[in-house]
Amino acid sequence: MKTVKYEIKFERSVKVILAVLAVGVLLHALPIAGKGLFSKAEAYSDEVYRVTLCNQYGYKCNNGQ
Repeated sequence: MKTVKYEIKFERSVKVILAVLAVGVLLHALPIAGKGLFSKAEAYSDEVYRVTLCNQYGYKCNNGQ
């Protein structure tokens, strides 16, 4: 039986871009010191916001009910 072997050759710039993306994904996925590389976003505010859901035309709103 005949075996066919294919080789894919990339330019150096493509290899660098793929390596940078791979390192970025790994750094984002692996926790560092139990906290992670990126901290969680937290929002603090003294204001209270109310959201009202309406239909597609802006009528028949539930007025927070």
